[in-house]
Amino acid sequence: MTDTEKTTPIVTPDPDSSRDNEVRPFQIEGMDVRGRAVRLGTMVDQILKAHAYPDPVAKILGELLTLTAMLGSIMKFDGIVTVQTKSSGPVSMMVADYERREDGIGRLRGYADIDADKLATYGKNPSFKGMIGSKSGYLALTIDQGEEMERYQGIVDLTGGSVAEVARNYFMNSEQTPTELRLICDRDNVTGFWRAGGIMVQHLARGEEGQERILDRETQEQWDRASILMQSVKTDEMLDPLLDLDTLLYRLYNEDGVRVFDPSRVMHTCRCSRERLQTVLTQFDDTELSEMVINGSIDVNCQFCNTTYQFTPDEVKTAAANN
Repeated sequence: MTDTEKTTPIVTPDPDSSRDNEVRPFQIEGMDVRGRAVRLGTMVDQILKAHAYPDPVAKILGELLTLTAMLGSIMKFDGIVTVQTKSSGPVSMMVADYERREDGIGRLRGYADIDADKLATYGKNPSFKGMIGSKSGYLALTIDQGEEMERYQGIVDLTGGSVAEVARNYFMNSEQTPTELRLICDRDNVTGFWRAGGIMVQHLARGEEGQERILDRETQEQWDRASILMQSVKTDEMLDPLLDLDTLLYRLYNEDGVRVFDPSRVMHTCRCSRERLQTVLTQFDDTELSEMVINGSIDVNCQFCNTTYQFTPDEVKTAAANN
């Protein structure tokens, strides 16, 4: 871990035998169908508890984190995948990003921007549409793999009753790829810790050589079967720490045969650091800095991990002079 990475202390660490915090790619034998399964344990608990989100908000942010881990793990090169929603609702923005580095491990983080007073008017169990708003809103997927590769961004309207439905619409509208997803985030019945899981299947063009993704009668039947079996997975199965993803996938697709590939590990880190934020502050002039001073210090809060860094004006001026 570098100096620019910071993790929230784990109160209860994952046991050595844990298969949490990984993404497992798979393919169903004899079908033009591939997929990914995700399981997030202590790390999603750390992210959600950093801001003490209300449970309904924590659940949809946990689902967005699961989706982001799923999509980020597809990258074959180092880079950052960001999934962000913006809307008119009390949860006006959610963002999660996944950074892949040379070690192949995904660094995941996320947060939600909430109008608590507005959210309170929706009761104890607001719907997804209630939280994000029924008016205009969008989900944006951004892939940034450095200066040598072109930055990609796709945007889709926030239509649907869940994060999974919005993502499904994205794949159909932006990539013309038939996709089915299940995304779950909830508290563990025993520990009370947050856990999350997800599974996605996609229909491929034959041979993945650019053919149109038109489902003929044969492949339509295969796709329907793969989708129905995927949707049959139970919430308890998706989150059970004692049920590894390989066993779950075998339960779903053993009659057809399922081939699993090497998993991608995921960890929770935040890229904020005192040095990085101090560098940002050196870009402001003396007048702007003086307006930031409260009780003799300049406080900068990281929205992702909710850590507050304190600087004195003299520290910032000295850093600026040394740059």
